[in-house]
Amino acid sequence: MARHEPPAFAGPQRDFVGYSDAPPDFAWPDGSRLAVNIVINYEEGSERSAFRGDTQRERLLEMQYDVADDERELVAESAFEYGSRVGIWRILALLTELEVPATIFACPDALLQNPRVVPRLLAHGCDFVGHGSRWIQHYGLSVDHQRADVQCCIADLERLTGKKILGWFTRPPNTVATRELLATEGLLYDSGAINDDLPYFDTVAGKPFLVVPYSLDVNDTRFYKGQFFTGADFEVYARDAFDVLHRESRSHGRMMSIGLHPRIIGRPGRFGGLRRFLEHIVQRNDVWIARRNDIAEFWASTFGSDETWNLPRRGTLGSRIEGDLSIDPSVE
Repeated sequence: MARHEPPAFAGPQRDFVGYSDAPPDFAWPDGSRLAVNIVINYEEGSERSAFRGDTQRERLLEMQYDVADDERELVAESAFEYGSRVGIWRILALLTELEVPATIFACPDALLQNPRVVPRLLAHGCDFVGHGSRWIQHYGLSVDHQRADVQCCIADLERLTGKKILGWFTRPPNTVATRELLATEGLLYDSGAINDDLPYFDTVAGKPFLVVPYSLDVNDTRFYKGQFFTGADFEVYARDAFDVLHRESRSHGRMMSIGLHPRIIGRPGRFGGLRRFLEHIVQRNDVWIARRNDIAEFWASTFGSDETWNLPRRGTLGSRIEGDLSIDPSVE
């Protein structure tokens, strides 16, 4: 039988090999073997709605009501408002209590709806990852439109936070143009992948570009999709994932991402699951609970070649690696 050859497409090529059974032998900073990144997706107020003049309204909701796209759906609006009015503050209070750092996947349009939130996020030491100017998919947009949105988001987040972002996460589905746009706009990494438990380098325009994978399974959106119901569902799933990765990290380093949304996990009936999970992981002294930028900069400084897109200035992070890299780190 003749071998089937897939059609040629632009953008990232598929890699079914990755690190396989030969992951790099290294330790995260301070000798930790497992890095955990808590992500808060801040989107409240930037979603599609008739209130904003959109011709389509948001569909990823907990409760669906039959309202025309050109009319306001007030229950949906109030669900997003809860995340900004209550949920984000409940989450930040817990993170402060447990001294847990966090990353914000930020839509600047949403941050502008609540002027009290940015100073609080900065005071907590959060880093910021571009999530689009608004919480809208890039799929179906022209490359020029996508580029304009990336540029606008970068500029607005720098104006709001005083810092230039390093990373990006497009609301899925992202497009084949995404990574080249990010690379040429000066960003260090993309998080639009769920295909590994470690960062890796993709080839973009002939040079390595860093990918720091994210998670859509250890993610509270599963409440909205009917896959979680109680806080215990989230806790058990997240804890099981952590325990597997923690056990594996005894022989080689691992990374774990947890995705949160203030309007979802910030509800009282779910919040206990988040608290119990975080209390489970903070007691470990061999786990690095890190911001996403810190993970990205460590990986780029340790494993990046001189040709890597937008490589940060090399410091002392690379000296923390233990042993030899057992595979070519430029391989996806």
